[in-house]
Amino acid sequence: MITVRLRFEKKDYAIFYSNLDLQRVFQRAMKKSGLPVWYSKGFNPRIYLTFTFPLSLGHASLCESCDFKLNEFVEENTIIERLQPCLPEGIILKSAKEPTFAATDICYAKYKITLFDDTGHCKRIFEDYFKKDRISVVKKSKKGDAEIDIKPLITDIDILETSDDFVVFTAVFPAGGTYNINPNLLLEYFEKEYGTDRHEAFVTRLEILDKNKEILE
Repeated sequence: MITVRLRFEKKDYAIFYSNLDLQRVFQRAMKKSGLPVWYSKGFNPRIYLTFTFPLSLGHASLCESCDFKLNEFVEENTIIERLQPCLPEGIILKSAKEPTFAATDICYAKYKITLFDDTGHCKRIFEDYFKKDRISVVKKSKKGDAEIDIKPLITDIDILETSDDFVVFTAVFPAGGTYNINPNLLLEYFEKEYGTDRHEAFVTRLEILDKNKEILE
């Protein structure tokens, strides 16, 4: 039995697939591909499939991955050639290799965010943001709601392009099972403070990083 990690991009219409939808998409594709996929044992056998770091609904990504098992060795090119035609538009396979890191190694994620504002506030939003000592938001979890300061948690902010109506920037957010800050928290803050529409923002996950902010591949 061999574990294979698929690396893929999720973009275009596929950003609207939930994590459960994505599970179903890949399971159907694997069945259709004819690959010697390993199934769990028992009364209701299932394809072993686990996603390394699930993505928020509506976000695009250049660095998604999921693990599955094969009963026998298959060349990487063959896996991709068989699976890609079975996947919907917007799911683009990049590699199919043995896993090189565990989900617990993920500590940060880098995102590219495009924020729109037709009232002309975009330049002022970031001028204000960098001046503030504290950015308070409410983080919801299974343990309850908690007010936190995300200003020291969001790092490496780089403004790529800006105008009165939009701003494009990258930033690094805490990520993974230990502690996770969703970019939507920052977008909700901008919406509350400046009236921008967080649903019109475009978010793309660019990279996942380890504790030293080195890229995990």
